[in-house]
Amino acid sequence: MQKSIQVKKLEYSIQERPILKGVSFTCTERERLCIFGENGAGKSTLLKMVCGEIEPDAGQVQKNGHIRFVYVSQEFSDESKAKTVSQYINSVFEGAKMASPSESLYKKIFGFAKTLGFPLESRLEKICSSMSGGQQKVVAISTALALSPDYILLDEPENHLDIVSRMALIELLQEFRGAILFISHDRLLIDSIATKVGELADGRMHISEGGYDEYIEMKMARIGGLQRAFDAEAKRIKQLSASIGVLAAKAFRGKEVAAYKKAKEELAALKEAHGQSGRPESKSTKIKLQGTEARLHGGKLLCRVKDLAFKYPEAKGRIFDNTNLEVRSGDRIVLLGRNGSGKSTFLKCLTGKEPATAGEVVLADGVKWSYFNQHAEFDQEQSALQIVCQQLNLDDIDGRAALGAMRFDTHRMTTASKHLSGGERMRMRFALAFGAKPDFIILDEPTNHIDEVTWEILLEVCKKTKSSILLVTHDYEFIKEFDPSIFWLIQGQTIAVRYKELDELLDEIR
Repeated sequence: MQKSIQVKKLEYSIQERPILKGVSFTCTERERLCIFGENGAGKSTLLKMVCGEIEPDAGQVQKNGHIRFVYVSQEFSDESKAKTVSQYINSVFEGAKMASPSESLYKKIFGFAKTLGFPLESRLEKICSSMSGGQQKVVAISTALALSPDYILLDEPENHLDIVSRMALIELLQEFRGAILFISHDRLLIDSIATKVGELADGRMHISEGGYDEYIEMKMARIGGLQRAFDAEAKRIKQLSASIGVLAAKAFRGKEVAAYKKAKEELAALKEAHGQSGRPESKSTKIKLQGTEARLHGGKLLCRVKDLAFKYPEAKGRIFDNTNLEVRSGDRIVLLGRNGSGKSTFLKCLTGKEPATAGEVVLADGVKWSYFNQHAEFDQEQSALQIVCQQLNLDDIDGRAALGAMRFDTHRMTTASKHLSGGERMRMRFALAFGAKPDFIILDEPTNHIDEVTWEILLEVCKKTKSSILLVTHDYEFIKEFDPSIFWLIQGQTIAVRYKELDELLDEIR
């Protein structure tokens, strides 16, 4: 009998807000199904239901045949972080109801980890909390692959991995013999791995065969159908509204009372349904760039890095040394390097958040810049609306408009930021970064934890803005679409300008 996982009519609500509304799909032992959708759509919740961590309010997950599966969560739990690497590996094997890993299995784990760019053999007694997010992800994925399960469940496996490690992950998953059920927003990963894409939207699943491109075709066709239905409803409402007055007059005279009541009920029902659904194309709102027409230093030097170097007090060597770079108006720069090479440290020196060991960063007179920090903190009790209004000095109406452009509904605008998803916080920070009328924008890994809509919005504003941009990202497709004019490559304590193609540079840093 062919092994399969069947999800049947799953329903789930959080604080009476429906998240899943009868989700159904099947994933057989030969399939690689990507679960796709906006942040907050319920993807991680759905994956946790499949592996049994969360019980649905209704519906069931049926596993046909004896299925061995391993689940790799988006982030390490506090419990896992407190373990050593060896203890973590043993806990995964125990969870899969297997004996402690043998020497040969450890060799498999070491092999996978080395391929993903993090040698593990000498780090078994290292506490997981002392490792970076990327290193934790490598340990988790390597352990899961070594178990050779029938199904591997991955929640955004690309997160925290650098661009070279992502390429290696694709190759490992292509070689994996079992089924894969995964959540991802990385288009290259989806196109390289998925045999099906399931979009989770409005609590329901829409399945398309193939990878990302096929998914987009299906979505466009579905939106086209919704648009036609919306337009037909609008036409019928107009017709009913025009005739209702005549019918009301006749009903008043005791004629056609039943027809009047029926038309009135139909009109009320149509208006309610029509208003709730909204225009299909209204979903693809675009961020409003405030002040992008502000005067820029056309053709002029905005920032100069002179002989910059940095060394942590306790470290033996410098992270980077003797760095000389320039940023000019109109530049589209991508800073490329492996995890741990010092990219974020360099950005902190560039923005003055970390004092350089030597050298200096000089900004031209009057240059305005903004810095998107992937770890920025906000008052957890304040709402997104309060944060945006305060930091951009906007009134309530303009603040709501800015957040509405970033796909916030009224409820989420006024929700305390501690209850917002990671993607929602990202969208709020994008509005802050691009709304500050900058000449120079620094983006530190903005593509982490973002959904398709946010990805598209970010790409569009990057292309439209007249500001110079310095971007750090490990998203291959985003870099390609961003179309940088310059690369800065950080490798071996050196940051150098490169005018090569992306694929050439990836070969250089492998």
